[in-house]
Formats: sequence, C-alpha cells, structure tokens
Amino acid sequence: MAKKTPEQLAKEFEGRKAKGLAKGGAAFWPNIIANAVLKLTVAGSEINAAVLIEMIEREAQTQELAIKAGAAEAVARLKQAVAKGA
Repeated sequence: MAKKTPEQLAKEFEGRKAKGLAKGGAAFWPNIIANAVLKLTVAGSEINAAVLIEMIEREAQTQELAIKAGAAEAVARLKQAVAKGA
C-alpha cells in the first residue's frame, strides 16, 4: 500500500472536517426557520413557504459552514412540506 503525502492527508482531513460540520449544522434547521419567521413578522411581511425559502437561501450565503448546512436542511424540509401539501 502506498503512503499518502502530507498534502493528501490534509485534504482528506479537511473533507472529513467539512462533512462533520455539515452534519452538525443540519441540527440548526428549526432555529433557522424560526428566525426567518420572526424577521418576516417584525418586518410585517407575508409569511409563506416561497418567501421563507428565498430568505433562508439569501441569508445562508453569508454564514459559516454549519449554518449553511442547517439552512440547506431547512430549505429541503420546507420544499418537502410544500410538496406533501400540494
């Protein structure tokens, strides 16, 4: 078996680290939806799935990896709920 270079080991470690953060971040999805609803309520905006999805996707672009994973999970769950309701 060939030995891995330090660069290969570092790349594998970063991949595992990112995957772990993404899994942990997915637990944030209820908080992300709740925060989006609160922001829309304060702004006096209409609250519906399309507006929530758009807001979550927009705000996730500026957040850290764990929050992005939670936002992705929140969007997926919202889309799934809309599909079940249709």
